[in-house]
Amino acid sequence: MRIVSSRALKLMLVLTGMNLLLLFYILWSGDRNHFSGSDANMDARALGVALFGVFLLVFLLMGDLLRRFMLLRRQSETSRDRMHDAVESLSEAFALFSPAGRLMVCNRRWRQVYPWMDELQLEQWDDFQHQLQPHVLRREQIGSEQPGAESYIEHLDSGHSIMASDCRTREGGLACVRTDITHTQKIEQKLRNLGRAMEQSPASVMITDTRGRIEYVNPKFCQISGYNREEALGQSAGMLSSGEMSPEVYSDLWATVEQGEEWHGQLLNRRKDGSLFWESASISAVRDEAGKVLSYIAVKEDITQQKEVEEQLQMIETVFRTSNEAIMIADQNGLIKTINPAFSRITGYAPEEVQGKNPSMLSSDRHDEHFYQDMWQEILKHGSWSGEIWNRRKNGTIYPEWLSVSVVHDCEGKVSEYVAVFSDITKRKNDEAQIVRQAYYDELTELPNRTLLSDRLNLAIITADRDEQMIALLFIDLDRFKFVNDSMGHEYGDDLLKQVAKRLNNCVRETDTVARFGGDEFVILLHNVKSDADAAHVAAKLIDQLSEPFLLAEREVIIGASIGIAMHPGDANTAETLIRNADLAMYKAKQSGRNQTHFFTAAMQEHANQRMTLEQDLRHALDREQLEVFYQPVVHGRSGRITGVEALLRWHHPERGMIPPDAFIPLAEETGLIGAIGEWVLETACAQLRHWSDKGMNLYLSVNISERQRELGLEAQVVRDILERNRINPSQLVLEITEGLLLQDSEETIGWLNGFKQVGVNLAIDDFGTGYSSLSYLRRFPVDTLKIDREFVRDLNTDRYGDSLVSAIISMAASLELRLIAEGVETEAQRSTLAQQGCQFMQGYLFSRPLPAEELSAWLESYQPQRVQLSRVATPPPESK
Repeated sequence: MRIVSSRALKLMLVLTGMNLLLLFYILWSGDRNHFSGSDANMDARALGVALFGVFLLVFLLMGDLLRRFMLLRRQSETSRDRMHDAVESLSEAFALFSPAGRLMVCNRRWRQVYPWMDELQLEQWDDFQHQLQPHVLRREQIGSEQPGAESYIEHLDSGHSIMASDCRTREGGLACVRTDITHTQKIEQKLRNLGRAMEQSPASVMITDTRGRIEYVNPKFCQISGYNREEALGQSAGMLSSGEMSPEVYSDLWATVEQGEEWHGQLLNRRKDGSLFWESASISAVRDEAGKVLSYIAVKEDITQQKEVEEQLQMIETVFRTSNEAIMIADQNGLIKTINPAFSRITGYAPEEVQGKNPSMLSSDRHDEHFYQDMWQEILKHGSWSGEIWNRRKNGTIYPEWLSVSVVHDCEGKVSEYVAVFSDITKRKNDEAQIVRQAYYDELTELPNRTLLSDRLNLAIITADRDEQMIALLFIDLDRFKFVNDSMGHEYGDDLLKQVAKRLNNCVRETDTVARFGGDEFVILLHNVKSDADAAHVAAKLIDQLSEPFLLAEREVIIGASIGIAMHPGDANTAETLIRNADLAMYKAKQSGRNQTHFFTAAMQEHANQRMTLEQDLRHALDREQLEVFYQPVVHGRSGRITGVEALLRWHHPERGMIPPDAFIPLAEETGLIGAIGEWVLETACAQLRHWSDKGMNLYLSVNISERQRELGLEAQVVRDILERNRINPSQLVLEITEGLLLQDSEETIGWLNGFKQVGVNLAIDDFGTGYSSLSYLRRFPVDTLKIDREFVRDLNTDRYGDSLVSAIISMAASLELRLIAEGVETEAQRSTLAQQGCQFMQGYLFSRPLPAEELSAWLESYQPQRVQLSRVATPPPESK
């Protein structure tokens, strides 16, 4: 219909236009031709027709326009009604203002939001704003995404909150939309409060989707786990798993929440930094109105500290139950509340027997009332007390205990409990007594040791000075103890010391002190002696007792003793000096032949001082190059040919001159200096032997060693290294040992000597015949050479017994296939006799005295050997006078 009308209107407009064009043409043509004759009439008629047509078309056009206007008006009213209905149907308040600010339309919700508008009949925007202002308590601007629009929230005095949006239309009008968000804001406030509560919750909150992906975590979660929100969101809740929990725990968790139930439990999780922590978790499902699970929420609390406290409490409980120390807790009145098992074990009382009782039930009556008063005064003043106390067990026995009492205060500072911890120190007291005994008594002999001796000696000196009395100190050293200990073993050596201790105790009074000073040395302190004679009498008695045989391993063993005596007052004023002087006297007795007694004299002290000075000088002699090796040649007895040299040590003292070996070698052995000195001698002599060998002199070298050097580390490897450094054939070296070393007859000594033999060196016994010579020793020890002592050689041709003894030694060496060397040959007669009897080698002043290396080298170059002339029949030695 609308299409047809539009076409008709267009047709009429075309026809009207054509008529107008025709009319214009007629008028223009008539003007040009001046309208003449019949043409003018035709033109007039045509003009009339044209005008009629125009007016007709105009009339028709005006009619159509009027019809259209009426139609448009009806449509406009219909649209207005529809728009009004639409505006009224809006849930938001709506108003439209014209560009001039006149209210064009508003809905019922608008007037509900602003109820006072009906009374004022406000039609203008400015009036509306002016009247609205008093009713607006607060206005909040909010951002708007639509250009040219203004959005804000009005808080009215009616208590409502209105969200306003004012937007300009294309015509410049103003479209206003108002939404009452009062309820929404309340809900949002509640949600904000809920969100704030979750954000500020002291518990960790985590929300996951149904697949376990994290959707929300609160700050407490981040604080506990170490993950920030960005790191946690979207991750699996298993990111916190420590791997320390059993898989069954998680299986049970998911089974519970999937059944719609809430799961409660404890989880051991792992923080971002790798540390473990415990959480107590409550996990439940979040459902919509239809009951469908939307997500899961976990509310968790870090209970790591709580677990630690529980573990500590459990540990404390365990300690309380298993402690070896008794624990007793009493109330503020001092009555027993509880005890631990150790209390029952120590005292014998069961818990029910002591609960509610006063701890005084344990009193032993060893302590008086003042003791307990002082104890409680200390407890109340300082809050604790510790000390040793004696108590009584249930069975009546008394025992010592170490008690510690502490006060426990409540939050107000008042005494709430007393805690007592004690231990039975009976064993400790016994151990202390044992320690004291070990500190002051010799464990083997049970005699006082040198510490207790020193204490008693100091006290004895003080007492003697005060009471004008005399005391005597006897220093005893056992003779031949080392031989017994080495030959029979340490077990029998210890048994011998025990027997000696008993005999010494039997020889003195109970008031006297018998002490073991160390090793095989004993000291006896005699109190209140009348004179030196009393001390000498006791010493003689001791020697007699110690000279009697001792029974060891069903064998009788005889040892003997050397005793030194020092007196106070007279010989010393201090304990240390008195002991030292008695020791000096003992050494003098030993030097005098053993099994003797000697009193201390001032000469001994002088000798000791000289000995000490000599020892100090000897310690620096090697570094200061004061020691020198001399050499004495060894000669073939018959031919006079030089076969070897013996190395002999000499000391060039800067003040005392040349010191003989017997004056400093024993000192070097005693002080241990012989170790370094002996190796230096061996090294120096081997180097000199290498020098002579390079000159074509085929000699062997003889060097003395002692058993003390074995103790200081002279082993076969040391000798081997020295020989290799100097390129010496081991067979060119002879090591000389004393006959006393053979007397030890120990496996250690035999093994030591066999080590040298394995290197390839030869062994000789020096000064043979002066000790306890025995063929059994010669069979057991790997010796190659015997050296006849100079004492026997000196008596040759003057004492027939001396000749016989030398002859016997020579025959024994020949039968044992041992090489023999005679020392101290000084005359041709001695040489001739020794050669006649079959002695192969000799050394002595007859050939050369010991010389330094350079002098001996010169002597060797100038020496002319002379053969000895042997008689066909040996001349018997003359009888001794």
